[in-house]
Amino acid sequence: MHVSKKAKSVLVIAAAGTILGVSGLAIAAFVQESTAGGVSGSAEAMVPATVTGAQTGTLLPGEKAYVTLTLSNPNANVKIKLMSVTPGEVVIDSVTNPADTAYCHGQIELSTLGADPLLPTLAVSEANFPYKLTDAVKLKDDTDIRCQAMTYHTTWTAQFQAVR
Repeated sequence: MHVSKKAKSVLVIAAAGTILGVSGLAIAAFVQESTAGGVSGSAEAMVPATVTGAQTGTLLPGEKAYVTLTLSNPNANVKIKLMSVTPGEVVIDSVTNPADTAYCHGQIELSTLGADPLLPTLAVSEANFPYKLTDAVKLKDDTDIRCQAMTYHTTWTAQFQAVR
């Protein structure tokens, strides 16, 4: 096979172009990486809030009662915000005839609809903040004499979040 001088020069130029292209990519591929050692951190600790409650008044059928939750922040380092209050269980403590316990349990309704919509934030170490639940406990309209003189207690769940 016979190659002319012109063809040889074209092959040499093409080969040189390829070599320059590869070395250009190699220069662009240099990257420096560094890794830091472990960095320590910590999360704030929050002691649970204390909540006690009291109901105002005794009920006749169809009546409602207020519940006041007394909130206290035992934390000396963070404020806590009340995030929600939800009704829990009704516990019947006594009825005249123990056979009526289940019936009377079903006659008490709990609600947070009358709660103050502005959920409070308790300051550091703040104690005895009253949070009122208006019309939180209701004795149903059709409750009969079987629940007369009944005693009971209600439970409420309050959720808090630590804030700055």
